[in-house]
Order: sequence, then structure tokens, then C-alpha cells
Amino acid sequence: MANRKDAVMQQLNQLAGDLQELWKAATRDPAVEQRKQRAWTILSGVVGAAAAMGMRRTVAKYWPILTGEQPPTAKTPAPSPSGQAKRESSRA
Repeated sequence: MANRKDAVMQQLNQLAGDLQELWKAATRDPAVEQRKQRAWTILSGVVGAAAAMGMRRTVAKYWPILTGEQPPTAKTPAPSPSGQAKRESSRA
């Protein structure tokens, strides 16, 4: 069985938590908190997208130096076989 000191400490910790929650409820507006959270999400998304685009450009710039070939995204797509067949049939 727990002694009296442990029981008092447990009750005081619970009271401190309840008072902290009461203070938050009295001083914070949930709508403002949601707006701040949405703004943070949008800002972090924009910064993440900008960083990704910047790094892609940087990597594309250094890829030829490191490998001696063009980056895979900079290559022109090969013509499809169906496109060649159409051109050959139109010549005939």
C-alpha cells in the first residue's frame, strides 16, 4: 500500500495538471490556435517545396560534373515506336 507522502504527491501532480489545463482553456482561443496551426502547415509546405526545387536545380547543375553525362531529367524523350510507324506509313 502506498504511503501518505506518495498519495499527497499524486494528488498534487493531478491538481497541477488540472490547473494548467484550466489556464490554457481560459487564455487561449481555439479558433486562433487552429489558424496558427494552418499557417504553420502552409509555411512549412511552401518552404519544403522551394527547398526541393532548389536542390533539384543544384543537383542537375552538378550531375554532369560528377558523372560526365546529362541529368536523367534533362534528356529529351525518345520518340515512341508508334510515332515512327505513323511517319513511315505517311511517306509510303
